[in-house]
Amino acid sequence: MPATLADMVHRLDQARVTQTREEGEESGTVPVSHYTDPSHWQQEQAALFGTWPIVAAHSSEIPIGSALPFDALGVPIVLTRAADGRVRAFLNVCRHRGMALVAGSGPEPAKAKPCKALVCPYHAWTYELDGRLRHRLHAETFDGFDPATLNLIELPCDEASGLVLVKRSPGAAISAEAFLQELGAHLDWMGLSGMTVFRKVDKVYDANWKLTVDAFLEGYHIRVLHRDTIYPFFADAYTVNLHAGPHQDSLVVRRAAFEAFEPPQDRDALCKLATPTQLVFPNTFLIWHPDYVSLIGMFSPAVDQVRWVHTMLIPPDRTGDDWTPHWEKTFQLIEQTVFQKEDIATAVAIQRGISSGANTHFHLGRLEHEVLRFHRNVDDALGGRLGPGSRTT
Repeated sequence: MPATLADMVHRLDQARVTQTREEGEESGTVPVSHYTDPSHWQQEQAALFGTWPIVAAHSSEIPIGSALPFDALGVPIVLTRAADGRVRAFLNVCRHRGMALVAGSGPEPAKAKPCKALVCPYHAWTYELDGRLRHRLHAETFDGFDPATLNLIELPCDEASGLVLVKRSPGAAISAEAFLQELGAHLDWMGLSGMTVFRKVDKVYDANWKLTVDAFLEGYHIRVLHRDTIYPFFADAYTVNLHAGPHQDSLVVRRAAFEAFEPPQDRDALCKLATPTQLVFPNTFLIWHPDYVSLIGMFSPAVDQVRWVHTMLIPPDRTGDDWTPHWEKTFQLIEQTVFQKEDIATAVAIQRGISSGANTHFHLGRLEHEVLRFHRNVDDALGGRLGPGSRTT
């Protein structure tokens, strides 16, 4: 277990023994306009979603010899994994006439498509999975065009700890390992890269993206909002947090930790004591349930909309027909009941409430200190005071 994670477990034990909750140093406010102002949203699009590495997929979603379309950042992107095993990202745009090379799958979440090359469905221009132009129909008719200048437009992309990160604009290479900072060691210890996808949902709801982020940054609401679903398994507002740059790792303490505490030696033992929850800033969460993981991207198609992409990841030794009924039931419970009917429904209701003008600010207490920290980091990113790789407290 990484030393930083071991320290979190020790603090969990101290909270249990002393029955003392970890709190922030002060309460604070967040302007309601940050959830409703179109100009603020435009700044977020430019300074956050436009320049930060964003989690686009779990590593298992892109096998060797496949291509996965990804458009949640507002531009058409395709992720590929060639025979060399490296994940690459390109604008999903043919260099001939601009046609999408890999189409999405309609109303269902996009899945990787096995392929040896990317073939444009308009005129059959063909590209290698590493982006190189391979073939042009009737190439001899394209006088004066250098084919070496017509490779796909590559985007910064890298992979670490089971996560594929991409930036939506061309530029310098990125290091996913450096970006994740200490969070990567935690994800490696917990075995994220070895998980595999069972189910995925991709839907848009009428709420600002930060309202869903806020909900996963504090345990203060669990006792009330989730009273009849998950609260019976959790201690009331006991959470231990670690800051890794702008990212966060949390242990949301379960009641079992108060009943019989043993220092955990593996992931399964840890998940019986607490629910590890990681924020990969700015918009991605990993929630480690007792026997599976929720990978959630919270994207922002409009100021008053969140695009919710929830991928259920399961251990590779628990796949197959015998396990399918269990995972189907589990996914329906967490996605349709806890997330959709409670967390997301609350975010939608709040969006309606703040549109009324009743409040100018949200007022957050010391048990909601991580929400305040997240908004400070957003403000700092918008103001140029925080960038990828920065370290914050």
